[in-house]
Amino acid sequence: MKIIHLSDLHFGTHEGDIAHETMHSIGLHNADLIVISGDFTQLGNKKEFTEARNFLKALQTPYFCIPGNHDIPQHNLFERFFHPYRRYKTYIHDDLCPVYEDKDIILGGLNSARRALLHWNWANGAISSQQLRRLTDIFDSDTAAKRWRICTFHHPVHKVQDMPMDVTVFGGNKAMQTIQALKIDLVLTGHVHHASITSRGDETHQCIYLSASTAMSSRRRGHENGYNVISLNNKSMQIEIYARGQDGFYKTRDFETFKDNTPIK
Repeated sequence: MKIIHLSDLHFGTHEGDIAHETMHSIGLHNADLIVISGDFTQLGNKKEFTEARNFLKALQTPYFCIPGNHDIPQHNLFERFFHPYRRYKTYIHDDLCPVYEDKDIILGGLNSARRALLHWNWANGAISSQQLRRLTDIFDSDTAAKRWRICTFHHPVHKVQDMPMDVTVFGGNKAMQTIQALKIDLVLTGHVHHASITSRGDETHQCIYLSASTAMSSRRRGHENGYNVISLNNKSMQIEIYARGQDGFYKTRDFETFKDNTPIK
């Protein structure tokens, strides 16, 4: 199975023909599924959501997505506080914590964005105990031990190497403990606009935390636009990180791990 991992499309800040370039490049991989880990828009207005919806409709591959903090209206305070996800549900998807299953994977999504936080920076995230119980219900029901266990949310709960910004995720430590206890193999995140691969765990299980760059935004924070490609078989997982150069997207890094997530290169 092959999965494309996109994040931080940020319609409203994209420039030139990058949407078509991205669409063309990801189409070359003949993926089975596209996972988008939030921030479809910049301000959360109707124009940006319309552009994001048109992009999704043009995809030739099924997609799975969760919202990001920028998908909550930024300037319309009534919408932000009373209907924070109405536009996301109308234009993108009506489920904020979706689940996908087939013979190869079980994939659970969580919404880590919040309309407001007890913090000066509302762009930060949170994962609640209720959401972790939801995650536990998803993966405790998995009786196919050979399937890959994957989850996705917008904010990284782990420490991203060379991360270009500080991120606080309330409940993040408890989330990592739950991820370890459930033996989740792969966590897909975005938010920081920086691609990275991090292995966390102990001698009983290692989980790969994969952060994606911004796919199309001009707010690149010192990194190129890009996306990730994950290839899965019964025994191993291969991750490829792609970045955008002058001649299109190109592969910048390979990583491979066995089913028990012991890194082999």
